[in-house]
Amino acid sequence: MRESCCRIGAGGRLAGIVTEPDGPARRALVLVSAGLVPKFGPYRLYAELARRLARERTVTLRFDLGGIGDSGHGASGAPLRARTELEIRSVVDWLCERYRVTDLTLGGLCSGAEDSFRSAAVDARVTGVVLLDPFAYGSRTNAVKHALHRVGRRSLRALGLYTPAARPATLGTRGRPRAVSYRYMERTEAGPILRSLVERDAHVHFVYTAGAPHAFTHVRQLATEFDLELGDAVTLDHFPHLDHTQLLAEDRRAVIETIASRLNAATPA
Repeated sequence: MRESCCRIGAGGRLAGIVTEPDGPARRALVLVSAGLVPKFGPYRLYAELARRLARERTVTLRFDLGGIGDSGHGASGAPLRARTELEIRSVVDWLCERYRVTDLTLGGLCSGAEDSFRSAAVDARVTGVVLLDPFAYGSRTNAVKHALHRVGRRSLRALGLYTPAARPATLGTRGRPRAVSYRYMERTEAGPILRSLVERDAHVHFVYTAGAPHAFTHVRQLATEFDLELGDAVTLDHFPHLDHTQLLAEDRRAVIETIASRLNAATPA
């Protein structure tokens, strides 16, 4: 395995790190930064994933979107989504110019997942996406379960059998705005993108954790939400007991090994 820094785009504005296997690469993966976390990922998830996949002959490029980490700011006049799509495309251009791979996957966590999802829809070179805790819309069953959970918790509090943990004073306190607020894409946008990727035989892999327990609760939910069948083209793994950012090393290993297995299954030897 070899790792090196790179500068991408006009004036080398975007900063990235390439992780290469010892031999020829059989596939490429681009990891898009999540939220305000730089290219190593939350608790170094991206770095550990890239190094693990190098053993599977995968070249991985993880980079900082404009204004994050070591990357410079983009054009101030352009909308954020348009800037993000241009930056991801420039990274894919850079990677395709240097490595002869026919399987190219985009991926990320949370906002990085949705940025990858949108970019894959408009770039025919992308053959797959890995989405960690992206959009989820719940269902009537989810709403009923969540309501029952809240009623049960309040009943226990009234009986003195449950005391909620104190919230941090700096985030999410009533009357104060959260430091970061992210709005997931609407179902009306996600549905057509998902169908277009399936129609062109791109592999779409979803990974859900306990990041939004009221929004995603069971493995059949995705198929119900979008009226599709899970199979070779669309796969899903659910870790309901893992934290959204995988604070624990064993949690990250579980997610990483699952992604490695799914990519191997989707890419011919």
